[in-house]
Amino acid sequence: MDNNLSRIKIKGFKSIKVLDLKMKPINVLIGANGSGKSNFISIFRLFENIHNKRLQKYLINGGGADGFLHFGSKVTEKISVYVKIKKNEYHATLSKNDEQDTLTITDNAGFYSQLSDVNYNPSISYDSFESGIADSDKSIVKYSRKYLKECKLYHFHDTSSTAKFKTWRDINSNQSLASFAENLAPFLYRLKQDFNDDYQNILSAVQTVAPYFQDFDFSINGENILLRWQHKNDLSNLGFSAQALSDGTARFICMATLFLQPKDMRPATIVLDEPEIGLHPAALTVLSDMIKAVSNDEGQVIISTQSVELANHFEVDDFIVVNYENGESKFERLSEKDLGSWMKSYQVGEAWSEGLLGGEPEW
Repeated sequence: MDNNLSRIKIKGFKSIKVLDLKMKPINVLIGANGSGKSNFISIFRLFENIHNKRLQKYLINGGGADGFLHFGSKVTEKISVYVKIKKNEYHATLSKNDEQDTLTITDNAGFYSQLSDVNYNPSISYDSFESGIADSDKSIVKYSRKYLKECKLYHFHDTSSTAKFKTWRDINSNQSLASFAENLAPFLYRLKQDFNDDYQNILSAVQTVAPYFQDFDFSINGENILLRWQHKNDLSNLGFSAQALSDGTARFICMATLFLQPKDMRPATIVLDEPEIGLHPAALTVLSDMIKAVSNDEGQVIISTQSVELANHFEVDDFIVVNYENGESKFERLSEKDLGSWMKSYQVGEAWSEGLLGGEPEW
């Protein structure tokens, strides 16, 4: 688990005033609506945009500096973020730029925690609008750079008729699964051609949830590809458009592809916001099995959930309870002592739903 996130610190970001949290292979965030789960999850979108030099566009789309600073720039002047990946560390400070209503990177550095000089922290870029981490030639930041490059917050909520994964896509857009699965067709096609064992694992998982599903099918026109599928009872063998998939099946296909892709292609940390949306309880069981399989195979998963059914599949110390108190989000990892004698009578999700763990709205 050399490339897994072991610790994260955040200051001044949205509802998070101060956070210092140790991370584990499975991290399940639970809490009331508006408690700050999604704000924590969105920090990984920030990392992605820092690495890809799209920070300013991301900030503008998010409403400018005040959309990210804790209670706005009158209360908070800067955002500080820190991640530790085994012995490697990355830190960045984003400070308010009054002239352009945005945030400037005023500190951006990589560390290695076992250097004899503990203060050695080579600057990647300083006082700039975009980070230079992707272009840095300093070997000390290579692991942090690799982690930030793989940082992706996945959202598979859009399964409407206009969802991009249901439309024609560039067949060569297949190096990694995109954040919104818009390149699902070219990515699955690549797996079928070059990684058939993994492709078959994805297909088997989908068939567990949708027994009528025979196989994926693809229409190819020049450099473009369209996702289709075959029904087990379709004697005509003409197949169906992705438009004919139910919302739950479409979302599960995206998640099965994400979790069951080849290990070497899989992000070190998979981050998902409310993956349970639209899924049948049986599908939630399969989803939890996939999450556990990834964590047992040197991977890491971070999810937020509102589902008691999904929460019941995980262990006590997998959970991070999020409460919103006095205008800020507070995060606390559970341990068995938090449940005590309740563990004999409740699963974790049930204990949460009964109000025994916190993470409930303040009335």
